[in-house]
Amino acid sequence: MARRVLDFPVLKALNTNRISIASLADFVRGRAAPVAAVASGAFPYCLDFLRARALYVPDIEARAVQGAPFYYLHLRRKARSLVSVPIEFGTLSTAQEMRPVFLFSPGRCGSTLLSRILFEAGVVSVSEPDFYTQMSSVFWSNAANPLRARFHKAMWNMTGDLVAALGARHAPVIKLRAECCRAPELFLQPSTGRQRTLVMFRSFESWARSTGRAFRAHPGKAVRKYMRSLECYAFLAKHSDCHVVRYEALHRDPASECAALGRFLGTSIPPDAVARATARDSQEDTPLERDVRPVKPGWETRLAATLHLWHSPRFTAARGRLGVPNVWSGDREKSLRTML
Repeated sequence: MARRVLDFPVLKALNTNRISIASLADFVRGRAAPVAAVASGAFPYCLDFLRARALYVPDIEARAVQGAPFYYLHLRRKARSLVSVPIEFGTLSTAQEMRPVFLFSPGRCGSTLLSRILFEAGVVSVSEPDFYTQMSSVFWSNAANPLRARFHKAMWNMTGDLVAALGARHAPVIKLRAECCRAPELFLQPSTGRQRTLVMFRSFESWARSTGRAFRAHPGKAVRKYMRSLECYAFLAKHSDCHVVRYEALHRDPASECAALGRFLGTSIPPDAVARATARDSQEDTPLERDVRPVKPGWETRLAATLHLWHSPRFTAARGRLGVPNVWSGDREKSLRTML
């Protein structure tokens, strides 16, 4: 017997001021009611692996979704009902399939600002849908997992529904969480031709400083996280048409950097769009809003240890083996190492 599509009223939303990865546990739900069809334009929220279902949030305004700093947090806060769809159901939309341009980064490098610039320029984009983050977990991204292929297909079905809900006429840009650097192969489909991808970097010293102030990351974990993004870049450079955006270049010469990005995307990003985006905190009204998250005690000590590990022979050699352009050095890195 075919499984039914279910609709749940949301009695209460949880974790509305947390950056936790989206899950069914984010909501207190009422009694489910079967529905014959799902209204077009519902936005995919997360995967329910236990029940092999995909969860959607209906009745959400598309432009507000694009303008939100974090897609998952906007849907979490705005959901009034949830639609639970068996993953064997396939896509909800009948629109022509369109492959998005995925944006990868190690986080804390201005990618949310870049998403805001794209929004102000009229480029269809969203920031951090979490069903991608779920699929990039160690368990689900493991090629040895016999269930991976089934849920990977569901991820692409949800991607089609996301693109349709956005009403995109051209390939939208989808900014991913840093965790997605673990499995870039999940985001490429060779059968569709050579895809376009984006990677954004910040010099390691500057990134480690920002990360250390905001999060209590162990030096080993911080270095491995950045190295994972470099390995992701090496993979994408080989298997896709990959464009790199540098945090430092975006701040030093935003007009040139955005002009190059616009050419890559087949559009234009005018200077006034950059001005509007930079005039406000790109993470406003989120747990990562400027000056809201307290600086973590002991961050200077962790930063010194992190830089020491980064410049160790082990990781210096690992970077050399990647065979990619140097995107991890900055003008201030050498002077900071001298001071420390």
